[in-house]
Amino acid sequence: MKKSSIEIVNAIYEKLMQVDILVNEFESKKTSAVDNWFVWLKESEELLKRFNYTECAELASFRSSILHENSIPDLGRTTKRKRTFSKALATFQPAQIVLLKIYKPLEEKIETVRNLIRQILVPAKEAGMIQYDPSVDFTQYLESLLRQFQAQEQLAPSINSAIASIGKYDVLRILAEEIQFE
Repeated sequence: MKKSSIEIVNAIYEKLMQVDILVNEFESKKTSAVDNWFVWLKESEELLKRFNYTECAELASFRSSILHENSIPDLGRTTKRKRTFSKALATFQPAQIVLLKIYKPLEEKIETVRNLIRQILVPAKEAGMIQYDPSVDFTQYLESLLRQFQAQEQLAPSINSAIASIGKYDVLRILAEEIQFE
């Protein structure tokens, strides 16, 4: 089964929204800043691993470089803490880029499908296809509606393209979000 693009995008979005809080910790020189960044890297790595993205290895390498810096003994005036702090800061932008390389294309696909669904719903509504009976399970209704779209000669290519792009589950989810009953 195809992994949900919407779930991946939402999870990466949450991780990216935490970055400014972490940067603020470095800015105020909190003692826990490096540890918190390390946790963020580890959680982001696990997230990518869960969704089978090999980019998790890149995030692991950033953690490795921070660990390496921390393992070098103090050298003169430069303390281990300062070097580790500096090394951790240096990984912020590359780590964000790793996540953004996954996030942006998926987000664009989702938005393309969302716009397509909106376009499909207009003629479907005009054709009287959008009529929900509250006694029917909403998920079953959406699946039935999706099958109707696939059976329509004019709508089938668009809806099949949407399913191929992000998967049936995500298409149903977007359909649920975009459909309006009057």
